[in-house]
Amino acid sequence: MTDRCNQACPHCVNGDGPAPGRDLDVGLFKRRLEEWARGREDSDFDLKEVRITGGEPLMRFEEVLSIAEGCRKLGTRSGINTNGLLLDSGRIRRLKESGIEVVKVSLDAMDGTAYSRLRGPLPSFQTLLGTIEELIRENFKVILRFTLGRENLGFLGPCCGLAGGLGVHKFQIKPLIRSGRATDPTAFMNSYEIDGALRALADSEPGERTPVEVLCWPAVPGTSFSYKNCGSADKIYVSPDLLVSICNFVQDHRQSALGDLSRAPLETILKFRFDGTRTEDFESFSLIKGCPNLPQFQRARA
Repeated sequence: MTDRCNQACPHCVNGDGPAPGRDLDVGLFKRRLEEWARGREDSDFDLKEVRITGGEPLMRFEEVLSIAEGCRKLGTRSGINTNGLLLDSGRIRRLKESGIEVVKVSLDAMDGTAYSRLRGPLPSFQTLLGTIEELIRENFKVILRFTLGRENLGFLGPCCGLAGGLGVHKFQIKPLIRSGRATDPTAFMNSYEIDGALRALADSEPGERTPVEVLCWPAVPGTSFSYKNCGSADKIYVSPDLLVSICNFVQDHRQSALGDLSRAPLETILKFRFDGTRTEDFESFSLIKGCPNLPQFQRARA
């Protein structure tokens, strides 16, 4: 939706922040979806979901509603990734009315002081927690997303336990990726430490556990978590300038773009996405070429 954000997290892989940035041409984006939908019976692909991200997408709240309402008319599920700080009861109700089904909320710590150190000022951790609880009561499919780095390792177990206690749909863990503003070498854990943290979580007994999914990391033996990597994920990423890629973390993002949605139909870009030339296959997973985590993956399975 936008490169702008109401936070400026030092670990942000996108490099987004409060400074003026690009905004998505929502009208053109919706037209591309409508064009594809008119020919969907003859398409080689199925558009399962449109996930609205940023930056912080709620900085363009009315435009978020517009895309969600457009998706509902096309019979396509929609969701949003957000830090949750711009939500209140009125906005939550309007998201529900627009057809949004999935809400992923970033949660990297368990108290306001630690959260503020990791992500920026937080008026009240209890308010954020109340927002998450309200989203659950309103029957959104709520996902809590935990970005794992050295500074918040101690919060991994407690946050997972909190997710289970709240009854969210899923708890996602994403090891910090060397991209965007996330360049401080002291923030990253090495592959052995990440594997160890995931094994420790799997061996712990945090009470009622919600399903755990690990993103952008190879499966760790001895854990029962689900694992998802970019090479096997059926998705494309549309940037605010309408360039399309497989992942927004990949190096040389503009050079590796699949196409320009302002110039090419969605069906053409999807065919280009799935032609099999942009992935590297390993024993149990595949990666997009140019992934900044590739050296870590190689060391983790050496």
